[in-house]
Amino acid sequence: MIEIARLPADDRRELFHNTAAKTGLHDAIVEKDFWVCLTLDYLFHRSPWKKAVTFKGGTSLSKGYHLISRFSEDIDLILDWRVLGYGINEPWEKRSNTKQDAFNKEANRKAEIFLAETFCPQVREGLSAELGLPANLYIDEEDKQTVIFAYPNLFTDASTLQVIRLEIGALAAWTPAELVDIVPYAAEQYPQLFKQKEVSVLTVAPERTFWEKATILHHEANRPEHLSMPQRYSRHYYDLYCMAKSPVKEKAFERLDLLQKVVDFKMKFYPRAWARYPEAVPATLKLLPPSYRLGALQEDYSAMRNMLYGEIPSFETMMEAVGELEKEIHAL
Repeated sequence: MIEIARLPADDRRELFHNTAAKTGLHDAIVEKDFWVCLTLDYLFHRSPWKKAVTFKGGTSLSKGYHLISRFSEDIDLILDWRVLGYGINEPWEKRSNTKQDAFNKEANRKAEIFLAETFCPQVREGLSAELGLPANLYIDEEDKQTVIFAYPNLFTDASTLQVIRLEIGALAAWTPAELVDIVPYAAEQYPQLFKQKEVSVLTVAPERTFWEKATILHHEANRPEHLSMPQRYSRHYYDLYCMAKSPVKEKAFERLDLLQKVVDFKMKFYPRAWARYPEAVPATLKLLPPSYRLGALQEDYSAMRNMLYGEIPSFETMMEAVGELEKEIHAL
């Protein structure tokens, strides 16, 4: 994969442009997809922290499992908290609410320091050596647990950021996980140009991600009316809609223990009374938001449609399916 990154700019431009013409995707999206895959290849196979990270989130669902037809701009990574000096079970030790809150804040501060002082400089140095030019990596000032890689882009697109956001958190569960092969769009269309077409990445299993997404929807269903839903959150409804149409749904239904683990995790490390996590059990889990949220949610979905490809469900179809899924879960 690195041999493609080292090609002259005109050759890369031609490869990404021709791939875009074949796939119907924008040139900038094909280009960014390549750099996402190359970044994963470096992080999981040659970086000093290759044994300490696990891949999760929307990009894992699209690139790793082909469950969603959504181009995700970010790489969500779980950092093994042992890197920060904690024992494997230490974060789970019983504490008072006050002490747990202090622990959570301390863990996040430690993660920020590690990313700024160790991870980011080392990854910058490693990628620079591989690319043969300075890799532009830096910490996001708005979110200190996000490393930004401004890859050497040749194309621009208003709907796509020309940077890769590595969102890295230590307070996250990394099991169950499995090795998954990820292939750039360009390698799918022109395999003969790639010495290495795929990258094997340790990835959180989709049945856990199913329940992660379901509890996000439960959280949003209980959000107080005076608090706005975050931007681009309609992606979680879309992702769950897609997973509910796949065999992952039945696998998730067979692993209700994962739902309980997800809930326990959120209550311990991301507590929020109004989210009503204790009600996130099959009989009372909420997926549908209150009716007064639907207008804003539909606008949000319309704004992210350019990130979707293939068969794109209407907002009404998507929400109807989410409602049916809620009923199915209640019947478990």
